[in-house]
Amino acid sequence: MFRKKRPEPTISRAQALDMVPVRNEAVAITALPGGLVQLAYPLAIKPWFGRLADKVGLWDGKPMTKTVELDEMGTFVWRHIDGTRSVRAIARAFTETYEVQPREAELAVTAFIKTIGQRGIIGLK
Repeated sequence: MFRKKRPEPTISRAQALDMVPVRNEAVAITALPGGLVQLAYPLAIKPWFGRLADKVGLWDGKPMTKTVELDEMGTFVWRHIDGTRSVRAIARAFTETYEVQPREAELAVTAFIKTIGQRGIIGLK
């Protein structure tokens, strides 16, 4: 009758830092003044919502997109996501550029990567 919630798979900190972020090819990148970046990414629409929005005439069937403007540090991380660098390597470059402690860089980079990963902007391999 009731389904048990599956436990979330857990990975170690070292495994997470060794993962390689990969950009979603459906994301449109726009350069902004000052060297910053704006990302436009497609929204995942639940099928029931799409049918409802279509019924009431609020959706034309085209993919919905959302935009996000990255700050200087977000832009730095985004530019280092190339499909070959690990999260650890990006954090190391972040440490050198912004002269922060390695642990602080790891926390900042992983939090950013988690956020854009949840939005479907990147994937991890």
